[in-house]
Amino acid sequence: MIGFAARKMRLNPPGGSAPQLNRRARSVVALALSAIALTLASALSARAAAPNPADIVALQSATLEAPLIAGRSSTIAVTALIADGWHINSDKPIGDYAIPTRLNVTPPAEVAVGAVVYPEAQLVTLAFAGAEKLAVFSGQARFRIPITASGKFRNGVGAPAKIELYFQACNDSQCLRPASVIRTIDLAAVSATPAAMDSGATSGSAGGGLASSETAIADIFLAHGYVIGLLAVLLGGLALNLTPCVYPLIGVTIAYFGNESGAPRKVIVLASLYVLGIALMFSGVGVAVALSGGLFGAALQNPYVLAVIAAMLLTLAASSFGLFSLQPPQWIMQRAGVARPGYLGALLMGLGMGVVAAPCIGPIVLGLLLMVQQRQSALFGFVLFFTLAVGLGLPYIALALAAGNIRRLPRSGEWLAWIEQLFGFVLVGLALYFLDPLTPNRLITRMLPYYAAAVGIFLGLISRAGRNWRPFLVIRYAIGVVSAGALIYLLFQPGSTMPQLAFEPFNPATLQAAKSAAKPVVIDFSADWCVPCREMERTTFVDPAVVREADGFIRMRANLTAENPANEAIIKEFTVEGVPTMVFIDDQGVIRKRRVGYVGPGEFLSYLREFK
Repeated sequence: MIGFAARKMRLNPPGGSAPQLNRRARSVVALALSAIALTLASALSARAAAPNPADIVALQSATLEAPLIAGRSSTIAVTALIADGWHINSDKPIGDYAIPTRLNVTPPAEVAVGAVVYPEAQLVTLAFAGAEKLAVFSGQARFRIPITASGKFRNGVGAPAKIELYFQACNDSQCLRPASVIRTIDLAAVSATPAAMDSGATSGSAGGGLASSETAIADIFLAHGYVIGLLAVLLGGLALNLTPCVYPLIGVTIAYFGNESGAPRKVIVLASLYVLGIALMFSGVGVAVALSGGLFGAALQNPYVLAVIAAMLLTLAASSFGLFSLQPPQWIMQRAGVARPGYLGALLMGLGMGVVAAPCIGPIVLGLLLMVQQRQSALFGFVLFFTLAVGLGLPYIALALAAGNIRRLPRSGEWLAWIEQLFGFVLVGLALYFLDPLTPNRLITRMLPYYAAAVGIFLGLISRAGRNWRPFLVIRYAIGVVSAGALIYLLFQPGSTMPQLAFEPFNPATLQAAKSAAKPVVIDFSADWCVPCREMERTTFVDPAVVREADGFIRMRANLTAENPANEAIIKEFTVEGVPTMVFIDDQGVIRKRRVGYVGPGEFLSYLREFK
């Protein structure tokens, strides 16, 4: 590189408030806006600094041209994506001073690697090189690596291989220091078909898998820069609102802001602080998980975390029932610069709900996890997950505003106490919901329908609140009668005959036996605290067509609720970043599909039918 720099190459070094709000309230708003501005400024400053080689070159995909079987050969096809305006030297550059590109594969002991076949170089003339031609790779560079499995190779049990691309990136005016990007893939699990690769068929560690569905967000950053990349992340956060993981957030938002009074501008400020709290906690959790390699959302398996969340909700419920008024000590309010307790409370509630939002897992979350693991930058990871959480939380500003306007409805004094009781019972139900993983056999989940019916009877027929307004009294009695009928049905309903898809506990011996018997396998990775997992049990796994189609599959479930060596080994072997994760393995023991997040009946059925 020293000689290269001497030939005219430059090496860059690394590089207005509403009148209703008083002065202290405005300071809280300014603080919140400053935090958001600082976060966005961090992203933009990263853009202005010297480019990171990891942002210039990425390993986009890795596929096998044929499944790897003991005693047989195959070829790994690796695609590297090089950012627009940049190039890397070819494997045989022109000039001794140029640093050649090298692709190295470190295979498992049972696999031998042949000579790498590099793509054809492009001959280009750049401004700094005068009329001299340079041999480079740009755009997409495809490499082929022949491999051979020995007789001891076992498909489907894990065969990690490390792929390292060593390169020097240059553009028309500068060259970066030599760098490398590394991925680890499982040769026993990598599919030979592009469709499977698109669904996440590869597995990975120390930087994650190479499936295009999981690297799509990284490709956007690579091709279009930080502004478009962060916009894509923001839209991805909005899309998370279409998944069942947000159910608890909806209930808490309505119940919390339904008890807030004041002008719409004040409610918007409170909701913004609430969303800011969600974003701060969610981004902190995301960075911690990405850098530690843990299970995304696993904080909800901690009994202390669940107890704290339940205590927060029960405290708010007690306030809704009129048992006391939440009023922080004066010294806390003074130090926080808050004129009313609602502002601090909204921020604290958002921080608590940021943990609740953590199980919102999906392809975009996996993509962010992989990017942070690759970059090993806590600041970069915080910006990514903060932007995602802001997108997730934006709809709750509108929801909070709608809930806060309940007090503005006509004759609110006649039935407001009844509404406050309703919100109190909703918060109690949510507290019980979060305590459910601590009870045996999901006892609370099975009791919640009875709780809801009992609450309806109390509010409709027993409560003394809201009896002075006759039109509302009719609504009350209707709710009470319907709830009584629902309770009678629950108590005396006949035994359910709805089919349920059964899963046996995960067992490596069963997986090996399925391969020997040429049986396809479905593995469900779930946890007791996983909201989408519960939703799939209620919808997907009781669908008659799904139950019939899955009859020919070996079905196993790995419950990852507990933190123990056995579960950690499963997480590492199958590269499980979060739950729910569904893995589909064919009759040869090769992983053909990996689907992360909630899977509806129709989509699940289509995956099953691909094996016919």
